[in-house]
Amino acid sequence: MKPLHITLALWGCVLTVVLVGWLGRSNGALAPPGGMEKRGENSQPGRASPQRSVARDSRHDDPPGIGATPLVIEAAGDRLRVTHQLGAVLAPRQPTRVCSLACTDELLAIGLRPVAAACANGKFPDYLKRWLTGVTRINRLMGVAQPDLETLSEARPELIIASAGDPQTYSLLSKIAPVVVLADDGANHRQRVLDLGKLLGRDQVAIEQVERYDRCVAESRAILADRVGDARVAFFRVFGKQLYIHGHTRGGMLMYDELGLRPPTLIASSPKGYALSPESLLQLDADHIFVAAEANAGAQRSWSGVLSHPAWGRVPAVKSGNVYPLAEQQQWLHPGFLARARMLDEIMSALAPDVPRLPTPSARAADWQAAR
Repeated sequence: MKPLHITLALWGCVLTVVLVGWLGRSNGALAPPGGMEKRGENSQPGRASPQRSVARDSRHDDPPGIGATPLVIEAAGDRLRVTHQLGAVLAPRQPTRVCSLACTDELLAIGLRPVAAACANGKFPDYLKRWLTGVTRINRLMGVAQPDLETLSEARPELIIASAGDPQTYSLLSKIAPVVVLADDGANHRQRVLDLGKLLGRDQVAIEQVERYDRCVAESRAILADRVGDARVAFFRVFGKQLYIHGHTRGGMLMYDELGLRPPTLIASSPKGYALSPESLLQLDADHIFVAAEANAGAQRSWSGVLSHPAWGRVPAVKSGNVYPLAEQQQWLHPGFLARARMLDEIMSALAPDVPRLPTPSARAADWQAAR
């Protein structure tokens, strides 16, 4: 190719890039997240397109409904416009037929029993099941990450609370009823209670429950500071062949982050948790241990092996008789709002059994709306 042709070709490429960039800016194609919203071709009233951008609250780093960021809830005629991590949806005001694929714990805390709720292997969590009699069980189908959509549809929900952040599941659920997505990781249980209270017309109940919980935590923290002091407290879990000390996860979030208890030294080098072998039990310097051993045969064999191992008898908590087996453990593994209240009772009953204290929050059974 001649030099003149090469020069002309290069100038043509430059002009094309500049023109495309200018057109993109003029059509908003390069707008940052939280800019223009686009409705999908097949979208319906009350449904949200999972592809649309979500506006973020400038005070928080997370999208609405995740972490400390609240849902954005606005009046929209006789409905509510709810903005969450996957978009915006029109939700009914004060629905009575709610399906909880997430946050069942927090729904019960504000006095609303769902018509259907997620379960594992056909069972609800131990600490919640007495409040869920007659509630339709929604299992996850074998081999897929999606809930049983047929059973869910038969429950005729007016609103679905979900935690799944994938657009495919969200789209399928949205064909049944409006869907609001909330994080269900237990890290921001207070905010989830407040979110659901505002969403479902139970603002005052939600505020009262959170304030009551905070008073109980503050009171318990002061009692434990006096009774336990600098003693180290561990949450020891046995599952399958695994021995694990939880750090600032699961039940450890309440013990260490809220109650101010001192974790074992091992957690300093591994804040989320530490896997142990029977031999490494010699490194465990806990003065008090809460033990959650699964009921299956494998975990029970592992637990029996721990109990018979010479290193176990040299752990400070074992020497002093301060080991507290947990008859039920799901509240420690998936610590929602009521789960933490239950854990708080268990911790205080073990570490300060003779000290009078405020009653912790419970399900608002008197307020249930169990429409059928």
